[in-house]
Amino acid sequence: MKRHITRLAMAAAWIAVIAIAYATLTHVGFVYALYFKLSPFLMRPAMRTFAHFEHIIAFAILGALFGFAYPRRLILVCGIVFGAAALLEILQTMTPDRHGTLIDALEKMAGGAAGILFARTVRRLWSAKDRPS
Repeated sequence: MKRHITRLAMAAAWIAVIAIAYATLTHVGFVYALYFKLSPFLMRPAMRTFAHFEHIIAFAILGALFGFAYPRRLILVCGIVFGAAALLEILQTMTPDRHGTLIDALEKMAGGAAGILFARTVRRLWSAKDRPS
């Protein structure tokens, strides 16, 4: 059963990388369309506030997925999550209507770190629960 969950987490993690890369590098109109659809449900935050939270939440989910997918490979997980944050911001500077910034990269890395920490904490709690008292 654990093997199936791990494989599911692996697939979800790599799909999340692809989805985040698409959202990061596609035309900026895609991001605004998402904002306008979600804004009424989120108490209509300013676009910049929405972007800050979106960066943190997306990469927290990404970090958690990779943390669950590769629980014994912390350096690999950190390399993928933090590397994706940095690389996507660099690639964003090469698109005509987007711009990558250091603040955005740091937000993404902070979210990724939070997700990785969450996954490690949950796995430790689960393994402690499974041990006999």
